[in-house]
Amino acid sequence: MGHMRAIFIHAMAVVVAAVLASTSAGADDLPASTQKYLKGLNLSAEVMDGVDRDLAIPQEWLDGAMKEGTVKVIGTWSQKDFAIINAPFAERYPKIKVAYGEARDMNSRAVAPLVAFKQGQYLSDVITGFGGAAPEFKQENALEDVTKLPGFKNQVDGANDPDGKWAALRLRYWCIGYNTKAIKAADLPKTWDDLLTSPALRDGALGIGNRPQLWLLMLRTEKGKEWTEDFTRRFFTTVKPQFRNEGMDAVIAILAAGEIHAALPIPEYNAKVFEQKGAPIGWHCPEPVPLAPSQLGIMSGNPHPYAARVWTNWMLSREAQLAQFVSDHSPPSHKAMQRREFVVYADQVVGRHLIQADEKYNREVYAIWQQYWK
Repeated sequence: MGHMRAIFIHAMAVVVAAVLASTSAGADDLPASTQKYLKGLNLSAEVMDGVDRDLAIPQEWLDGAMKEGTVKVIGTWSQKDFAIINAPFAERYPKIKVAYGEARDMNSRAVAPLVAFKQGQYLSDVITGFGGAAPEFKQENALEDVTKLPGFKNQVDGANDPDGKWAALRLRYWCIGYNTKAIKAADLPKTWDDLLTSPALRDGALGIGNRPQLWLLMLRTEKGKEWTEDFTRRFFTTVKPQFRNEGMDAVIAILAAGEIHAALPIPEYNAKVFEQKGAPIGWHCPEPVPLAPSQLGIMSGNPHPYAARVWTNWMLSREAQLAQFVSDHSPPSHKAMQRREFVVYADQVVGRHLIQADEKYNREVYAIWQQYWK
């Protein structure tokens, strides 16, 4: 009996070891670029445990993708940052080439692809960061269902599109960037209501972009229409912010130069990039903290459907999320990577009340906002 029991225990140990081996990523099994990124962040390979499950796609997709040989992607990354992000993919799938196009403005990455789609043409197979245009893409049935991607279920709860038409590419926290030479952290508002009475941000000290969907939409979802209407009216008439028509990347450069003392909305990752370059930039978020996932979608009926699925699914994996963080400090959207190591200005985000948007209020918020912006 004891001998049989020993055999049984040994057999179970073998099974457990096999399961662990199949779900864990040993350092030697990872692409060289991924190993380099982990080392650069002083992280162990255990951060990648489960990446094999993330990338467990149907063989049909892989075969089809290699036959297609290419996938077109547009996004806001610089060419340099995209090279960092895509390096592990190129090692894993050398037969699938990624043709990347940088599209900094909404017209290039959202309006133009949708117009082309309506005309039966494709500017890209995969699109990212199309923000407020998501309802229009859905209305035109321009987006493929991405719930069938294995990586879809791995994203933070509530971050993906409820209709399954896009997945969370990364998380964004859009709050206030400030010039540390002009404003002390202690003088910044603790809540959004405090913003209305903050002397440090009055009379043009605060530069704003025409991006209410990145912060006010979340506040509308949380606090209701009446609060939003009153807040917006007082924001424009009492705070009297400085209107900025540049893109938000340009606005933070203007902030660093001291032309304005603070700016809204500014994402934490962008502020950190400037801070690390030596610019006098800080980042602060009143509570509650607006969380805005960046969208990742596949165009319906695109010319490279299999390659688009393979790349998009990889982009949702913990490996791609790590590479993206290395490239531009973007907080990962993967559930397994919600750690302080992956959130810059963590004291402004971790453990605080986070709020997300319900896109059904998108038009309402724009209407409230635009009567003052215009």
